[in-house]
Amino acid sequence: MRLSDIPSVSSVLNRMESLSKLSENPKSLVSFPDVLEREWNRSRSQENLPANTSNLKTDEISLPFPEFVQKQNLQPNQTQKPADILDTIESIAKSQGMDPNLVKAMVKAESGFKTKAVSPKGAMGLMQLMPETAESLGVADPFNPEENIEGGVKFLKGLMKEFKDPEKAIAAYNAGPGAVKRYKGIPPYEETQKYVNKVKRFYKDFSS
Repeated sequence: MRLSDIPSVSSVLNRMESLSKLSENPKSLVSFPDVLEREWNRSRSQENLPANTSNLKTDEISLPFPEFVQKQNLQPNQTQKPADILDTIESIAKSQGMDPNLVKAMVKAESGFKTKAVSPKGAMGLMQLMPETAESLGVADPFNPEENIEGGVKFLKGLMKEFKDPEKAIAAYNAGPGAVKRYKGIPPYEETQKYVNKVKRFYKDFSS
């Protein structure tokens, strides 16, 4: 250690005086959590993180439903869902001969299990029924979980019978049966193609 490295008595006294003044005004002090948060944000901004992770590809899933079950160490859904809604899905799906996990995947993709969800186009409730669709299915209150799921499952079952292909049925639920018939398969709509892949991924999660 050099002598120049040792602080002088005067510098020490000046430092003590400045600290004493800071203590007289608590607002001028910086809390330890604030320092941590500032350093964390600074270090995160310097990391070379991907600009967009939405384009990462997910594994394709073999179909058809409901026979497919691929065992993996996956968690069904990170968002908690009311147990009564899951029980309602289980009960209604089984009563109509549909795979409950597929219906859960549809509900998650459509509304994220939000009973009062309304889309910009006017689709309502858990399974996002359009007003005319809800009326044709006999759903008086689309925001009633039981009625909404009952109608949505009935609609999906009809699409499964019509197209005899789960992927086409899922696409028809999103884009409409006419579009699937017109293109003889999943329409070349980005929204619909993403929707089908999302439902397949959620089905994989719930089946694990």
